[in-house]
Amino acid sequence: MIQLPPLYPITDPCRDASLCEQVKKFGEAGFPLVQFRGKPLDAKAQFDELITALRQSFDNGGWPLICVNDRADLAVLTAQEGFAPWGVHLGQMDLPPFEAHRLPGLAQIHIGTSTHDESEWSSVDPACDHAGVGPFRATATKPDHEVPIGLNGLRKGCTALRSIDIAPIAIGGVARDDFDEVFAAGAESIALISELDRINPMDLAWAAQAARWKARPPFRRGQGIALAGSSGAGKSTVASALGPRLELPVLDLDGLIEKKSGLSIADIFNTHGEAEFRRLEIEILSSNLDRPSVVALGGGAWESPGIRNVLTASGFAVLWIAETPQACWSRIAADPARPLAKDRAGFLSRHRGRMPDWCGLPLLLPLGRGPDEIAEMAAAALGAVPK
Repeated sequence: MIQLPPLYPITDPCRDASLCEQVKKFGEAGFPLVQFRGKPLDAKAQFDELITALRQSFDNGGWPLICVNDRADLAVLTAQEGFAPWGVHLGQMDLPPFEAHRLPGLAQIHIGTSTHDESEWSSVDPACDHAGVGPFRATATKPDHEVPIGLNGLRKGCTALRSIDIAPIAIGGVARDDFDEVFAAGAESIALISELDRINPMDLAWAAQAARWKARPPFRRGQGIALAGSSGAGKSTVASALGPRLELPVLDLDGLIEKKSGLSIADIFNTHGEAEFRRLEIEILSSNLDRPSVVALGGGAWESPGIRNVLTASGFAVLWIAETPQACWSRIAADPARPLAKDRAGFLSRHRGRMPDWCGLPLLLPLGRGPDEIAEMAAAALGAVPK
């Protein structure tokens, strides 16, 4: 099943900020995926806002990813400009999902749809990999909504969609106080509009993440864990905080490589090249997976098929520390020992290229929290006592 963030913010033309400004602000707050909803603006106004948002995302290392609501035609136009969105969300009365994949430039994007009752939950187009389930309750942001399905309906819809590997998203009137019940009912994500204007978005996302981990932890007690993600994402510091709380040893892969080679990471890159560094990564990681631990991987490690194969065979859970590119770059630029410390454009280009691989992993959103708070949230999901 596709991996989704716990909260799925949706833009609203009724807000004071423009749509592209909303997308940018949600990305800066730590949201990796935003739905671009532009109606009732006309097609030209929506296209101008959408192409601007997609260009901003491209320039910012591919963050945040953007899913276009309803307007597959606008997605085609942006794809022709070289800025295909992450996905398109199509309602029951819109273009059939399988037809959307046949449009120019949209063959590889993600398709979502909205579902409201048992007949729709059981007949979702197989071209979709995620689907809204609702409305959970009546909402002022969509006065023409279907009959609310409540918690029991949400549970039925999520169960049906999960049985066919479609990620269910709770839609329609979900509030902060509903998070625990909604995730326990099987929702993989929650779509929000008005609640984002009432409560700090970062606090909402943090609460949603904690509720989803409580309902479905992405690892089990005693299982080895590998932390993937960008250079500067905080993998080493989170691993150092998480290991003791889970009573697991902590390993830093880059540190192990430096110890064995007698060279710094920068010296290995400069003297022997990246290919030799990747070879050492696989060799040293393979020799340190004989018992459960918390392993901090290097920035480009998960891009390597060899690393992915070794970790898959080991039975370790792999999590993506989904930190914003801005935060990652600020840490990298402050450390001249990092290979990309003086190349912001190169760093953002690599980040953008690695996003598709990271997006296939369960994610952990830092959302401005420190490593201890992140580790306590993760440990609490397993019932561990914070230390």
